[in-house]
Amino acid sequence: MSKAEARLVWPDFVYDLAELLNARNLETALYLVGGAVRDAYIGREITDIDIAVDGDAIGLARRLANWLDADIYVMDAKRGVARVFVGSAEKTILIDFARLRGPTLHDDLLDRDFTINAMATDLLNKPGRLIDPLGGAEDLRRNVLRRCSDHAIADDPIRALRAVRLGAQFDLKIHPDTAADIRRHAKGLASASGERIRDEFFKLLGLDNAARGLRVLRHLGVLRHILPAADGLLGAELAPQAAWAQTLAVVERMSALLTAISRRRTDNTAAAFDLGMLVIQFDRFRAALQAHIERSYGNGRKQGELLVLAALLHRSRVAAVGHDRGAKPLAPAKSLARSLKLSADEERKLVTALNHFTRVIEARVWSELEQHRFWYQLGESGIDAILLGAAQILGYRGSPLKQREWLAHIEAFTLLLDVYFNRFDELVDPELFLNGNDVKQLLGMDSGPRIGAILGALREAQATATVTSLSQAREFALSHAQQRPI
Repeated sequence: MSKAEARLVWPDFVYDLAELLNARNLETALYLVGGAVRDAYIGREITDIDIAVDGDAIGLARRLANWLDADIYVMDAKRGVARVFVGSAEKTILIDFARLRGPTLHDDLLDRDFTINAMATDLLNKPGRLIDPLGGAEDLRRNVLRRCSDHAIADDPIRALRAVRLGAQFDLKIHPDTAADIRRHAKGLASASGERIRDEFFKLLGLDNAARGLRVLRHLGVLRHILPAADGLLGAELAPQAAWAQTLAVVERMSALLTAISRRRTDNTAAAFDLGMLVIQFDRFRAALQAHIERSYGNGRKQGELLVLAALLHRSRVAAVGHDRGAKPLAPAKSLARSLKLSADEERKLVTALNHFTRVIEARVWSELEQHRFWYQLGESGIDAILLGAAQILGYRGSPLKQREWLAHIEAFTLLLDVYFNRFDELVDPELFLNGNDVKQLLGMDSGPRIGAILGALREAQATATVTSLSQAREFALSHAQQRPI
């Protein structure tokens, strides 16, 4: 197909936008550019678009927001970039306006990162006709990712990370010249915005084939600039390459597990025995698990992506810590979380999962007291520990698993999840028969840690049905105080 014959297929909102703007008799040239054009060319769903404006982009964005009664955010006043949020009952469409990056559209496209993102179309005149001076469509047909210029990566080292993400996302081979530039300029990530690195890295972690992207990141020497301590987290019990292969296997199984839980699951997603049996048992919790892994942090980062990061870092435990259930979060994991500019909530959940997932691997028989303590201590992070534990078992032991052993693990995972989702008020956090004031009056004690210890013991006794009434609760508190005097 020649450039002139290439046709773009847009969703209705793009044609509606073109009609609205044409009706205003604008004298400004407007071009749809970037990833949306690529997606229109290959037939992917489009909800966000970028418009390059030969003129006052922010002014036009403000006018469009007024016409549509929409919200607007000026992202970069100096470079003339603004975003309009067009909402509907089903979704929000993001329309980014930016001033042309050079005197002409060709200059603008040449200043972009990769040829597949450097295609355009004339929004007001022929939105179905492709403008492709750098050959992005041909690169897509040849499954090649190529930089727009020989200084594209040097200009913005984040593009080294983005190249790997796009290669994995669209099944593209990175052109040798582009790969060489990535190797040469990846060190520039050290001076790049940590927030930009984090958000681009999380996009990669969210791919179904995140392990492929991570493999390429390490091969091209990029990963060490994103996670400076990553090589030191592979563990000493295996040779580095074997440890890395095992780590990638855990990442692969985590991605597969998340896909099997997600709304993207197909009949073939969990066809193999290992995932198939797990999915069958987890299906009763599927809606709740989906809500958990889709929980969003800043800039669209999701819990599922944080779990893939946990799979990548699962070796951050050290032998000296072992499997101590009371172990403090490890400094390496905290350090990595902070180097990625994670929020305090993300850091806490990541470290908690890393610090406790071995509990669900080792214990296949759980007493009611152990179930209570697990969930009362970890809360919803216990879900992460279970999913990470399952991914580690699958990644380490490969396929086929010993069916009896795997089924025993699944039974334990299912039991724990049933407690969290269906028996939480009964077994994890029952309403106590006595509160702090009741205990103080009963025992004639002042406030202090002793009161908290008695209430904690009472909570465990009620959770395990050792105490089932108010009178028993009073007797328990008195007995507990006598056994452990102040």
